Amino acid sequence: MGAEPFRSFRRRPLAVQLIASYLVILGAGGLITFTVGSWRVSRAFMEPAHRTALHDLAAARVIYEQRVDELARTVQLTAAGTPFEASLASGRTAGLAARLERLRVANHFDFFTLTDERGRVLVRSLAPARRGDDVTRIPAVRAALTGRARSATELLPTARLAAEDPALAARARAGGPAGAGDSSGLVVLAAAPVWRDDGRLLGALYGGIVLEGDTTIVDRVARLVYRGERLHGREVGVVALFRGDAAVATTLRNEDGSRALKVRAPGPAAEAVLGRGVPWDGVAAVLDDRYVLADEPIRDGAGKVVGILQVGLLEEIFSNTRDRLILVFFVIAFLGFVAILFSTYSMIRRITSPLMKMAAAARRITAGHLDQNVESDLPGEAGLLAESFNTMTVSLRQMKGDLEEWGRTLEEKVHQRTEELVTMQARVAQAERLASVGMLAAGVAHEINNPLGGILALTSLAVEDMKPDDPVKPNLEEVVRQTERCRDIVKGLLEFSRQSKAGSETVDVNEVLQDTLTLLGNQSIFFNVQLIKDWDATIPRVLADRSQLQQVFTNLLVNAAQAMDERGTITLGTRYSAGDGHVEISIADTGHGIDPETIDRIFDPFFTTKESGKGSGLGLSIAYGIVTKHGGTIKVSSRPGGGSTFTVRFPAAEVPHPFVAA
Repeated sequence: MGAEPFRSFRRRPLAVQLIASYLVILGAGGLITFTVGSWRVSRAFMEPAHRTALHDLAAARVIYEQRVDELARTVQLTAAGTPFEASLASGRTAGLAARLERLRVANHFDFFTLTDERGRVLVRSLAPARRGDDVTRIPAVRAALTGRARSATELLPTARLAAEDPALAARARAGGPAGAGDSSGLVVLAAAPVWRDDGRLLGALYGGIVLEGDTTIVDRVARLVYRGERLHGREVGVVALFRGDAAVATTLRNEDGSRALKVRAPGPAAEAVLGRGVPWDGVAAVLDDRYVLADEPIRDGAGKVVGILQVGLLEEIFSNTRDRLILVFFVIAFLGFVAILFSTYSMIRRITSPLMKMAAAARRITAGHLDQNVESDLPGEAGLLAESFNTMTVSLRQMKGDLEEWGRTLEEKVHQRTEELVTMQARVAQAERLASVGMLAAGVAHEINNPLGGILALTSLAVEDMKPDDPVKPNLEEVVRQTERCRDIVKGLLEFSRQSKAGSETVDVNEVLQDTLTLLGNQSIFFNVQLIKDWDATIPRVLADRSQLQQVFTNLLVNAAQAMDERGTITLGTRYSAGDGHVEISIADTGHGIDPETIDRIFDPFFTTKESGKGSGLGLSIAYGIVTKHGGTIKVSSRPGGGSTFTVRFPAAEVPHPFVAA
């Protein structure tokens, strides 16, 4: 059922298929282009918006800190320039309170208070009669009583604010996160020590501003940063101070013109600033508008986050231009799509019209009218196709002659196949001869096993009885190793005669070659032979029997040395053929070479070109059997007087890995 619509579509005219396919490709490409383009345009507009918000936040932080510094300087100057000691000594506390009140009003403070050296209130600017309470719980006052001026943003309990002025406590409760039940207010506070004439500490002078409902800072930031700019009757920027996540002062206004003190900090901003103590910037909704906001923490004197300083710009400032640009981009893309669609339709009609003519001609040719010709002056590939049609009719006329020619060449092909069959029969015969040798080897192996076992046992016992420093011991240990190797060879002959599978371990042919060279290096026939190693260290491993591979390499190396009369150069090469996944080992000598009439018989059992007594004719046939049993091949190339090269190939068992020969 699922394939039926596709088959139905395939039966449609070629023009319909081309137009539909092109529309799908063009539509998908246009959708991807529009999506990516819109994302890039949006990012190009919003990234500057975020940078602007962060820049405005830095300016707001400077203005906020300036306000704190103004408070601190005023308190310090008042503490140093007011004759507190003389006024207190004369009992003129009312005049002192009036002076503090004038300073408070002039500098827009919310309270101004003097304490004695123990931190008990002596004079308040707003309520001179309330005195004697302990204010040492205020961190800035404690610092001032130790002789150090200090300013910071602090959370003061509403009970402490009520002692300064009940109206301040009510203001703090109205603007807090918990409404009227909140128990603290966000206060910018500064305190400075007051000294007697003799240099002793008289007390501390402190003053502060309750930020709940105080718009001095946020309005100053808005004037300096946004300069009263408006969009559709709304201020383009917003500045706000938060105690926790609740606004205590903001430039944002409700519909009735009042300050929007019920707004909360956006969830991500509150989680980042209040939860982790890090700045945050992003786009969030505030009341009915979306803003590009930047927030950072307000910390108290101990470094604890107690509030948020926030600035933001209307997203609409950037989104309007962005949306207009995206709309223009969409309109241009749509018009381009329509234009491409019409041009594609015209082009496909020009292509398919000649094809329909050629299809009609093809139907007449199918009916047997081989004298058909089509116009060959059509444009582009259509003209090439017309020429192909004309060529086809010529080819059909020549079909009979081609069939007769094929009949003449059939005899040659039969002869070629016959030669291949003869070659295959020769390989089968060689395999049968190897099987016969295997049966013979099985019998010989059974006879050899017993003396080999005796040699191995007696030699091992002799080695165990020798002293560690006995000079003969290394030689006997070598006898043990070679006897064990002979035992493995005999075992291999038995397994070969039984057609057992090759070994199940993966081996590195480079390592096997190196072990073989180490074993043969001490033999006299290799004393005057130069060995050149051209090995690829990255060849993969092969699945084989290590001992049997060593036997193959030993036979080939010994034959090579004997072919050079034990004097010359043997080159050993390894490489990996990635095309068919085989590991290739080549052993080339500089000997006399092999005659062409005997090269096809060198793998036959008992065939040898060596003098009597110098060879049994079994070495290469055994090597051939081992390689074949491992799924590999062995070939020889030679020319008289030019040396011989034996090439052994095995299927790779795994990916290449490095090996460095010793």
